[in-house]
Amino acid sequence: MRPFFDFSPACRHACNLFLLILFIAPISRASDFIQVVPSSRDVAFARYLASLEERDPFRKSEPVGILIEASLGELYKSAGLLAVRTQRPNEPGEVHVLQIAGDGTVVEEVIQRYFMVREQMDMLPLDSIAISPVNYKFHFAGEVKTEEGAAYIYDITPKKNRPGTLSGRLWIDSSTGREIMLTGHLLHLPAIAQPVEIVRDTKVINGSVYARVTHVASALPQLGPVELVITERLLPPESMLKPE
Repeated sequence: MRPFFDFSPACRHACNLFLLILFIAPISRASDFIQVVPSSRDVAFARYLASLEERDPFRKSEPVGILIEASLGELYKSAGLLAVRTQRPNEPGEVHVLQIAGDGTVVEEVIQRYFMVREQMDMLPLDSIAISPVNYKFHFAGEVKTEEGAAYIYDITPKKNRPGTLSGRLWIDSSTGREIMLTGHLLHLPAIAQPVEIVRDTKVINGSVYARVTHVASALPQLGPVELVITERLLPPESMLKPE
């Protein structure tokens, strides 16, 4: 039996439509499975934002060892303070001073002033100064190698010049998204009229913060340039030291 071929216009139109559906349909189905894969930088930034929801590890219940080294460079005077800060839920932290050594002027004018400013900063609402897209503009500035791998750098600018905000640069770990470095100058810092430059270096091991070193440079009237180095380190509860 010979096959019957229908070459009418209606038949040719139906065939063309069938072929069109045959070739396009697989493409449409394949497109349903195409997903936008976020870049490693996007993932790291998302993890950084998630870390902001956590409580500051240096404001948790674990005791924190504090070493403050302060100096008045032009006067060749320096002093140091060793302390332990304890924290209770929903209560201000308590600082137990263990030892003070060095020049009295530096202790009175620099170290005590630091604690006064620190107390005022702690009273500011966290959501008003948090380094987040709500309060800051972020501009990607590049990638650098670090001891642990790599870090992404962002230029940060406050959207509003509120007390305690900072203009500078933020470094986040490319893997965990943790802040590992913060540099810049503080704006409208309470109780200090002079510009305040800071460099905050956060130490992280296996994604967990264990220490933080903050360098502060400013100036005081009649005393000249001031430098402080504040080292904070988490202590296990069993190592809690008691003041004499």
